[in-house]
Amino acid sequence: MLIKSLYFKPTPLYKEFLILDLIEKDSKITQRTMSQSIGVATSMINSYLDIYEAFGLIKRKYLSTKTVEYFITKKGRERKKVLNIGYLNSAQILYNSAKENIEKFLIQIEHKGYKNILLYGAGEVAEMMLHTLKTSLVISINAQAIIDDDVTKVGSKLVDVPIISRAQVSNYPHDGILISSYSNKDAIKNKLVTMKYPEKNIIEFFE
Repeated sequence: MLIKSLYFKPTPLYKEFLILDLIEKDSKITQRTMSQSIGVATSMINSYLDIYEAFGLIKRKYLSTKTVEYFITKKGRERKKVLNIGYLNSAQILYNSAKENIEKFLIQIEHKGYKNILLYGAGEVAEMMLHTLKTSLVISINAQAIIDDDVTKVGSKLVDVPIISRAQVSNYPHDGILISSYSNKDAIKNKLVTMKYPEKNIIEFFE
């Protein structure tokens, strides 16, 4: 499946890009596979293909009544490049907005006196926070390590920061623990409270 993100539902233009991309990669791809990859009905795929063929973006070669090969044309490849650039520009705008919000939050907690922190939750939020810390010219906070309860992650690194277990927390001098997970934020806070970690040093990004 190509479409997995909750935040990127395929728009008509993005569907067009995906279909052209699928065809360019595999001329023998079926409409069923396209529909499963993009998350739309097979009948809609057929309608899209009719439109793309009418505009000269693709060509079809009928091998039998049920077997069809699809070929992207030169015009189709050019169109795909334009769509790809447009998508990347839109994604960059979202990325910049998210990074700006994270940077503002990190500046706020730095002003509260936090200098060396641990993150709790080695997922997408933590990765975004670490990239922000790494590239920011105005934040001096150090992320010493990332706590995670997934034993398969412990011992590895995320953006060059070690992933540790809760049992290793005392090995890393820090001012506070920043919860870097949305879906597990309540469970993480409860675990910290249960292990008698000072609540005043628990930093919540999602409140």
